[in-house]
Amino acid sequence: MLSRGVLDLHQGVRAGEIVDPYSLPQTMGDGMRMLSRLCVLAASEDLGDSIHSLSDIARRLPVGEWGVPQFAAPFRFAEAKLLTSEPVAPSEECRALASKGGVDGILEGVHHLQLRDIVQRVRSQSRLQIYSVLRERIVRKPVYERRELSGFLEDQGIVAADEVMRQWSIDIPLGALRREGSFAICANCGGLLYPHRDTNRFPVGRCKIGPCREEVPSSTAGQIVEDAAGWRVFKDDILAYWVGPGLAEIRLYDELRRGGVDVQLYPRDDAADVGRASELGIDVKSYACPRLLGDTLSERLGGLTTFEERYVAIPDAIVNRRPGYLEDLRYAYRGSTSVVFGKVSEIAARILG
Repeated sequence: MLSRGVLDLHQGVRAGEIVDPYSLPQTMGDGMRMLSRLCVLAASEDLGDSIHSLSDIARRLPVGEWGVPQFAAPFRFAEAKLLTSEPVAPSEECRALASKGGVDGILEGVHHLQLRDIVQRVRSQSRLQIYSVLRERIVRKPVYERRELSGFLEDQGIVAADEVMRQWSIDIPLGALRREGSFAICANCGGLLYPHRDTNRFPVGRCKIGPCREEVPSSTAGQIVEDAAGWRVFKDDILAYWVGPGLAEIRLYDELRRGGVDVQLYPRDDAADVGRASELGIDVKSYACPRLLGDTLSERLGGLTTFEERYVAIPDAIVNRRPGYLEDLRYAYRGSTSVVFGKVSEIAARILG
């Protein structure tokens, strides 16, 4: 119920609503009342009395560390996080809990539907490739110059996507600008670097995309743009749902291509994250909780079932910081379809031979 409430609340924020503690979505209110009851029964601090305090702890900690005994290990989903740290948005695990393993229809799903609408409107024999081209473009260049993007879309024959791309993005935020009006682009992910008070650790700024900081904690600048006019960055939900998780997808795709393996990003209209025809399908999953991921995949493998050879790849940083991750994931998976689980680097090495 809390997960459903987080999704409903975030949908309102996306639509421009202000978070009013006295007028929350019913799902959020119900979830917070249930949480308060658990806290009272456990004689612990009431986390359900403030939406702002609850959002803060959900952004920082997995549910098992909230201080609610009922959520602590051995609770099956103690490691699940309901909100991503940066940018703040409902996590993939939150969406899985809310929809019991299905695709949520109002958050990430709305982006997929809008992108598929563009694909359907473009009359060509390569419509499915258009989906891949647009998704890859967003992941590789989350910060873009408007004229350059318009030229790219025109060259690709998909001018119809220009308006949606504009709706999904905003002008460079004031918080990312330096005093003289310039801004820095992250050398690792292409996102924005935000000025940070710790100038010794982050002399050129700090990246806001969590998975990027796991790969490169130092946040180095790949480009300094002197004038922000005409530049835009994709909104936080796009950064959280596509760009952050997409970094591992892009790394895997690039490594396989360099090794001579003919693969495509988001093949067959996102049947997998990386794959080839009906032969090879790889999904990259960034769940902090392996048991929740196992349960989710047991209920729904999605497009991965349509491939002959199936892999689920977990970013190396997630597996490395959590001992026994892959063992717990394999144990939790109860699906009848065979799947190979492994770190991104291990699966790339296995396919490359």
